[in-house]
Amino acid sequence: MAEARTRRYREPDVHHGSPWPFVIAIGAAVSYVGLVVNLPLMILGLLVFASGAIGWLRDDLRTPPRPFYGVGTGTGAILGRVSARKLATWLFLATEVMFFSAIIGAAWTVRLREAAMLAAGVSGVLPWAYSGQILNVPGTAFVTFVLICSSLTLVEALSAIERGDQKHLRYYLLATMLLGMTFLAFQANEFWHLYFVDHLTFTSAPDMIDPQYGPAFFIQTGTHGAHVTAGVLALAYTNVKAWKGGFTKENHETVELVGLYWHFVDVVWIFLFTLVYLI
Repeated sequence: MAEARTRRYREPDVHHGSPWPFVIAIGAAVSYVGLVVNLPLMILGLLVFASGAIGWLRDDLRTPPRPFYGVGTGTGAILGRVSARKLATWLFLATEVMFFSAIIGAAWTVRLREAAMLAAGVSGVLPWAYSGQILNVPGTAFVTFVLICSSLTLVEALSAIERGDQKHLRYYLLATMLLGMTFLAFQANEFWHLYFVDHLTFTSAPDMIDPQYGPAFFIQTGTHGAHVTAGVLALAYTNVKAWKGGFTKENHETVELVGLYWHFVDVVWIFLFTLVYLI
């Protein structure tokens, strides 16, 4: 039994030799530098990032999803074994918390500053848009409910594969992806209407609304939409692998990791919906 346990933890070492995570990291670093320096450098970084992600997913489709225990092997008896990919996912989500905190904090700083200037009677300062003035609050509330339901279906998908139920795993994963696509479709339609009909842009706003409202709105919701898009792409990959029988009762870590990211995106949207649409 000891030999079987040792073999189980050593088999996944093949993931440790993959160069694609390093390519992804380099692409992300270059794109972040390009975000500050210039647009071509950012595009180059995004292309490197995309090529690394595609290469890693292509290799992963050809191999069973075994966890690599590169962390916690020496302290397994005390702390328990921690999958390297799960630890990396939690660290990534920690950086995402800081990222969204900075964006939301900056938007609220601008909003409070403009409100203070308006209260002080500074000329030329216009009020922030109030709830429901130009945003579709009822429709957004509905797709918020849709996004919350997608978290529930993903929980059911993970529960299904933990029981070895391939059928319900596939159905719930597909339902999760379709719900995420529904959210994106609504958001794309809302952006189109705000931009071309209401003329809310990064540089302009409808009459009697502070021009700073546009960039604050689009940066917050657009950044979240980009993360939802990434989540839908991850779900598409997970669906492909599930329908090919790539997950088993014993090996289904990818489903769990995609679920962690998706739940995080859902929680962030609950905060954004409250702060941007309701307050």
